[in-house]
Amino acid sequence: MSKRHSIFVFCIFIVSCAYQPDNDKTIISYRTKFGFRPEGLQDNWLHADSILFENPEESDNRVVVKTLWDNDSLYFLFQVSDTVLRAIQTEKDHPELYLDDMVELLIDANNDKDSCWTTDDIIYHINILGVKKDDRGTLDCQSDPTWDGNARYTVCLFGSLNDTSEKASGYTVEIAVPWSELNLRPEKGLAIGVNFANGDNDGNGRQLFNWTGANPMRSPYTFGTLILK
Repeated sequence: MSKRHSIFVFCIFIVSCAYQPDNDKTIISYRTKFGFRPEGLQDNWLHADSILFENPEESDNRVVVKTLWDNDSLYFLFQVSDTVLRAIQTEKDHPELYLDDMVELLIDANNDKDSCWTTDDIIYHINILGVKKDDRGTLDCQSDPTWDGNARYTVCLFGSLNDTSEKASGYTVEIAVPWSELNLRPEKGLAIGVNFANGDNDGNGRQLFNWTGANPMRSPYTFGTLILK
């Protein structure tokens, strides 16, 4: 079998990971004893709560998100079904990284559901090459692109990268966000605002959709709620 036609799986390990909004959406995060294990294995997530989101008008992708937590970090797993895997950006914080196949994690740490993108609000874009673009809100409701988050993450691809001759099955992204970054102390019952998005590059221009229908994306008042148990 030629190299061009081969299907492969590889992992990248990095340590520094138009419809109405529905902020009634909830996801439960259960405590875990496994922590972050960057092996690209999913066994640790078998008993985690999950949500599924998609938007067929924007993309043929389907996205499952799971979450867990321990005293160190809040953990997320994105499982993305995608038949074409494309990404070109290798520069951190590149302004067009969102045009690649990628996931977005948005957190409103204080769960204040505000219209302002302020200091407790963060966003991570992570493309399938393992490159991130992140920012944090400011006191005057702006995005601070110079902010450099400390989330750890792992990207695993199931298919050929930038090769449309073979049909892929998708990819996963595991992300660990330290509680220190959120200025929170984890405890049962803690509620956090969250949203999740997926960017799909099938060569048809921008294809981006999200869990709650937020538009624009940095709109904490549209976010769902994550609850620790």
